[in-house]
Amino acid sequence: MVNGKTPLYLTVVAALLFGAAVLFFQPYSADFPGTAYAKPARNYLRAAIRQDSLGLSHASASPAAVDWALAVGRRHPDSLAAWAGQTYTYIAAHRADTAEVLVYPEQDPCSEVPIVLSFVGTGRQARVVGARSACLNAAR
Repeated sequence: MVNGKTPLYLTVVAALLFGAAVLFFQPYSADFPGTAYAKPARNYLRAAIRQDSLGLSHASASPAAVDWALAVGRRHPDSLAAWAGQTYTYIAAHRADTAEVLVYPEQDPCSEVPIVLSFVGTGRQARVVGARSACLNAAR
């Protein structure tokens, strides 16, 4: 015995199952641009704050990136400490295996002026080859 409402009930149940499957599997999910570089950037900046030359060597692919981080850490330790907390990363440019990533701190000083990190590689293999910031390079 089938009443006239069975197709409606089946349609509602099928729609709910489909909606649950989409939420569970998320077939169209994507990362925000820059999140692939968030962890390598954080590792580099934390090593710079600690003045950890070995950590900087592991996070960098060039001596210039290590030298910049150590120099900025000596000259501007308080300003560089702004990057110790929450940071926001955005990809500014991407060419072949190199990416320029803007890293903004959540707090002042320098909350509107990023550190621009040039990375070679992606994901866990991403290494900093260059760094610059108008906020940290300014003479104070």
